[in-house]
Amino acid sequence: MKTRWQRIVESRWFVPAVILAFAALAGLLFALMGTRAKGEVEILLSGWIPKVLWINFLLILIGLLACRRDIAGAFRGLFSGAEPSGRMEEKIPFFCGGSLRRRLNRPAVYLALILLAGYLLVSQVAPQTHRIYFDEDIYANMAQNIALTGQAGMANYATFEYGEYFVNWLQYNKDPAGWPFLVGLAFQLLGTDEVWMFHLNNLLFCGGILLVFFITRIVAGGVFPGLIGALVFALIPHNLIWSNTGAAEPASAFFGGAAVLCVLVWLRSRAWRHLFLMAVLLPFACAMRPEAGMIGLWALAAVAANTAADTAGGSPEDFRHPFLSRRFWAAGIAAFALLVPHIWHIWAVSGHSWGAEGAKFAFTFFGNNLSTNGLYYLDNAAFPVLFTLLAVLGLAAGLSKDRRLVGLIGLWWFLFWGIFLFFYAGSYRYGADVRFAVLSFMPLAVLAGIGGGAVRGWLERIGTLQGTKGAASALLVLVLLLAWLKFLPLVRLVGQEAWGARYDHNHAREFIKKIPERSIVLTHVPTMFLVWGQNAIQAYAGVNNPDLIRDLMARYGGNVYFHQSYWCNTQNDSNRLVCEVIRGRYDLAPVATAREQTNEYGLYRMTFKPPK
Repeated sequence: MKTRWQRIVESRWFVPAVILAFAALAGLLFALMGTRAKGEVEILLSGWIPKVLWINFLLILIGLLACRRDIAGAFRGLFSGAEPSGRMEEKIPFFCGGSLRRRLNRPAVYLALILLAGYLLVSQVAPQTHRIYFDEDIYANMAQNIALTGQAGMANYATFEYGEYFVNWLQYNKDPAGWPFLVGLAFQLLGTDEVWMFHLNNLLFCGGILLVFFITRIVAGGVFPGLIGALVFALIPHNLIWSNTGAAEPASAFFGGAAVLCVLVWLRSRAWRHLFLMAVLLPFACAMRPEAGMIGLWALAAVAANTAADTAGGSPEDFRHPFLSRRFWAAGIAAFALLVPHIWHIWAVSGHSWGAEGAKFAFTFFGNNLSTNGLYYLDNAAFPVLFTLLAVLGLAAGLSKDRRLVGLIGLWWFLFWGIFLFFYAGSYRYGADVRFAVLSFMPLAVLAGIGGGAVRGWLERIGTLQGTKGAASALLVLVLLLAWLKFLPLVRLVGQEAWGARYDHNHAREFIKKIPERSIVLTHVPTMFLVWGQNAIQAYAGVNNPDLIRDLMARYGGNVYFHQSYWCNTQNDSNRLVCEVIRGRYDLAPVATAREQTNEYGLYRMTFKPPK
């Protein structure tokens, strides 16, 4: 018996209605871009984006609720070792014996051990620190603004009046607001504290371990490759390092992987609930990073490849190519509608400098980035070359069995590795931009899992290991762990990267403990102070808005302070000029000072110099 929704989809009016809906959304998309300046669109988006992300997030929760039995069944199957096809996965004994081995020899136990090890490594071994200064402070302040005011942007001037937060100058940020939105949810639940960014990235890292396991299990058709893929993902050094920061890349990697899993599941099941979750998850994944939209291109390629569906007992609609399916295009309306604000965002910020002059994407960057980013996976300096070899073996072995499915995983890696070859700051050894490699780790771990399954098969056929799956499994895991041990010092390392900004950040937090609660700080980095609950305003206000500074001095009883920051110590002429003008216009009485190498940091009480 057909449901009401099925009758609507199969009606003769459905196709014209879908075409009209897509046309209306496209018209809305181009109408705003054609009638408003980019600056006006940014102002509109600062209010619209949080609302759209809230709607998107709620739709994802609805999709997860609709798929709850599938999710619960997938985890229940790990306790029995049952594969999706109904067969029993072979046992994977390591060191237990007798009845204890029978009780513990379950995929769920091994996966739980990997999860536990991954969580301990990322939260206790990798240093909990910022590594992108001062972008992570901007993300945190954006989250604060979304949580407390419903606006997406960073505050250049904001105050706290007896606990109530007021944003006076809001600047729209070039980065998408997906990651700040997630952090904003944590701030709403637990209060504004940058530590929640670190904990959230820890959890997303652990979620990524699960995603790699289930994706590999689908692609390779077995539990053991999934466990090896999960283990590789949990051990990748820079994955651990960046997942204990406030960077956006771990969130982008997680939601990209979640989108991939949903696509693969729907292509096999063709169930309504899986299609709905896929349609609402893809736009959310695209909102994490500027290049995250590549996952949408991957999804289109996967749908076009049309990997085999399990359509037993399904309707004729289930056997059609997705592009000929009415269900697919119905879900596409929802996905497109949720993507429209993100497309507006990309268009509105396309003229931003992105921290450099000249072209941002060009073929001139290709050669240098190719050699650097290629060697990253091969020189065994920052990435275990054994993981790379396993991935190459997995790609070769997988292509010989399921060319389309394994090829899609290879395409996933290639898209998120290749996009940065043309980016001016895309080199993995350009400052802290090795973080871009994080987006390639999940597909590489999936391929490594497939490779691990193939290697175990070869080990079973040689010498004393012949026919002993447990011994072959244990040997492979032992070799992986031994090869990884040399990277443990790298995981523990904070390093000299961004040392000047890091010391500025650390000293500034100590400085504000020495000033009254009711005070305000002029600084190049107001976002940093605002997250700590300290009133702050951009330093250029001391140059361009002297009347405002005079008003602030009256309002705060003279407790107006200048922060001599990292930017006052750089060679950038414009930043140094702001600091020099402030020193020339105001008397600065030191409250707290510090020094690191040639950098001088300080907090100074400001008063106007008497007229000459």
